[in-house]
Amino acid sequence: MSIATAHEDTGLQAAASASALVINGLIFAAMVWAGLTTEVAEENPEPPAIDVTLAELPRLGKEPEPNALPRITKPPAPPPPETDTASLSREIKEEQEEKKAEEEEKKQRELAEEKKRLEEEQRKKEELEERQRKRKEARERKRAMQDALRNLDDPRADEEDAPGLKEGVPEGTSTDPNSLYNKQVYASLVKTMLQRQFKVPANIPADERNRLRATLQFSIDEGGKVKGEPKMSRASGNKFFDDAALAAVRRFGPGSALKLPLPKDASLRKTVLHTGLTVTMDGKQAQ
Repeated sequence: MSIATAHEDTGLQAAASASALVINGLIFAAMVWAGLTTEVAEENPEPPAIDVTLAELPRLGKEPEPNALPRITKPPAPPPPETDTASLSREIKEEQEEKKAEEEEKKQRELAEEKKRLEEEQRKKEELEERQRKRKEARERKRAMQDALRNLDDPRADEEDAPGLKEGVPEGTSTDPNSLYNKQVYASLVKTMLQRQFKVPANIPADERNRLRATLQFSIDEGGKVKGEPKMSRASGNKFFDDAALAAVRRFGPGSALKLPLPKDASLRKTVLHTGLTVTMDGKQAQ
């Protein structure tokens, strides 16, 4: 080390010491002045004036890098809408009106459906009545036509008696001698005579009467009279109809001028007298 450098270091040290003494003196003086000021303030105290300003505090965490990009953060949720008593009452009223409108719409829809159902039932009823009316008119026209043909006098008709058989009956139409010994022909003859005495009660509608049939069994004697009480082997389901059928057979019993024919064939005659007859009374052919 050179002598010049040593002298320079010594000078620097002396200057530093002097600076330190000056600084310490200033600090001591400041402390004395502060103490005096505090004593004076204590003699005449005044309320301190504090100015408070809110500021954003630093967040605890890792410091970002100087060249780092800004961090993406989720924005805060918007505050809920304010609701007051008036708006709440309005919402309740709107809900009630909407519910009332839905109930009214449902009621109107149900009424419309019920009206449609009743109209459909009425339409079907009218169609059924119309079909029944047409069928009734057709039956009446047919019956009137039959009556007209039955009572029609043809001037061209032969005045002489029509050909037939000596043992025949007024209701007969066959001119074949073998028909006198035919079982089916004989049964048809008996049924025809019974049907002429069959009076269906007027309280049975025509539509129902045409569907009714009753089967009876009875016996006859040598004189063509019904013996004993006729029996119902198969009822029609209508008591008035069945009673009228039984009454028609009883009209050929003892004490009556009516009598049933007997078969001309000896074998068939024997069978009829022994086993009796079974006849079905038909509502369509009744008087």
